[in-house]
Amino acid sequence: MKKLTNYPSLPASLKLFDVEKVYPQSIFDKTQCGEILVDDTENPKVALFWHYCGFANLVGAYEKEHVDEVIALMQHPIDGHSGRLVLQVGMDDRLQNMVTSDPSVICGERYVFKHNPDKAIDIPTRKLQCEPITAENYDILTGRIIPSFSWNSRESFLQNGFGFCIRQDRTFVACAFSSAISSEYVDIGVETAKEFQGNGYGKLVASAMVEETYRRSRIPVWGCDIHNEGSMRLACSVGFEVQGTHPWYHL
Repeated sequence: MKKLTNYPSLPASLKLFDVEKVYPQSIFDKTQCGEILVDDTENPKVALFWHYCGFANLVGAYEKEHVDEVIALMQHPIDGHSGRLVLQVGMDDRLQNMVTSDPSVICGERYVFKHNPDKAIDIPTRKLQCEPITAENYDILTGRIIPSFSWNSRESFLQNGFGFCIRQDRTFVACAFSSAISSEYVDIGVETAKEFQGNGYGKLVASAMVEETYRRSRIPVWGCDIHNEGSMRLACSVGFEVQGTHPWYHL
């Protein structure tokens, strides 16, 4: 498959996503780093949206040869994608059979959430308070699910994304941020330092993100593996409700 540079030429049929749609949309909107690979740049019928964080969506009339290319990219990811490709898909038995025919590929499940804005949220009161993520506090953020997980630079995040953090002097406590952002949605990523977990700080920053997302006229979204019970409970505590699951594929 070839890299597409003229995004407006992409037909509407290749912009229909079953799951995790904010990630491919953020690439098309050019708010975040990523690539669109197609079978034919002049008349594309298959497209792979590959976000900087590694999340990828395959859409269109794909055949086994296209799936094999995706698996090859899983095994040998190109630069600019955090060193991985994770395929996010809806319920598709045909695709599952193609992907899992390679024994190196593992099929997992992720929760599908929907936020209920009418659900009452008990926001905890803590001595340490939220503050917006800025150039002054960006560098204290540590852990895996922080802006550098899904943004290729601090400058890009500060220009196009947003988030909140809690710190104790210069010690990182927790953060929540736009892991992916499009004109419609904001996917919320959350990280709490191990020594501060269990004290409500994750809920404090996550609830701030939900509120700010609505203030910006977007819809908050959340995703996590079904084995990540901590993330699932945190999502539910700030108004998300589990709607189902979808498969995802990785090495």
